[in-house]
Amino acid sequence: MTNNIKNAELFSLFWENSKINKRTILKFAKKLDEDARTARSVSQIFYPTEDLLLSKPKDKIAQLMSERKSTRAFTNFAFSEKQLGSLFHAFRLKETTSRLLPSAGGKYPIEVYAFLFNVQGGLNKQITYYNPDSHSLSIVAKCPDWDEVKESFGLKLKGQPAVFFIFIAIPERTIDKYGERGGRFILTEAGHYAQNLALRLALEKLGGVISGALYDDEIKKLLNLQNTNALVTLGFACGNFKQ
Repeated sequence: MTNNIKNAELFSLFWENSKINKRTILKFAKKLDEDARTARSVSQIFYPTEDLLLSKPKDKIAQLMSERKSTRAFTNFAFSEKQLGSLFHAFRLKETTSRLLPSAGGKYPIEVYAFLFNVQGGLNKQITYYNPDSHSLSIVAKCPDWDEVKESFGLKLKGQPAVFFIFIAIPERTIDKYGERGGRFILTEAGHYAQNLALRLALEKLGGVISGALYDDEIKKLLNLQNTNALVTLGFACGNFKQ
């Protein structure tokens, strides 16, 4: 499934050359192993001037940010419908027709899908699409078992996630206006979505971890997007974390 994005040939080339599949994952894993063997602290930029200390906030947002955590170990815990509503609220439309996230030119190229592996109610074992205007879900397809698809999700986890979010980009929305530069805006926006979700997880006392090694074409097939230019930007595994 080759992505040919009009008005952004170089971004298309970058995207094709950075896709993950059963062949390219071997090279990707090798790079990760090399990094693990040479892991060291992240270097900082220092200026030869006096450090001017800042006050530390003690408000609710600061507390929430401090409680955010990445975890790869999940219990067998089913999300309630209330918890689902809370997490999807991170992406909803405001009454002013804008969303809770910034978007270059208000183009909102990111669409949110979710694999509901373990949730309460009738949506269990469904792949869903989020409607931000009505804060609702549409069923896309039947959700396969985690063990059937976990390789394509690019994460090694203990246990299975209750929900796995996928942030899909419709590149033309942004690139038709901004050209090649729009590719940067799309990826920046995907990061905003992930951070909003991470804060909602912290609020619900839940955990999760981002996946940047999704098998692009396999995920698109599962979402019935294989004949489109949709881009698989990020995944986010969510669940009740093991203490």
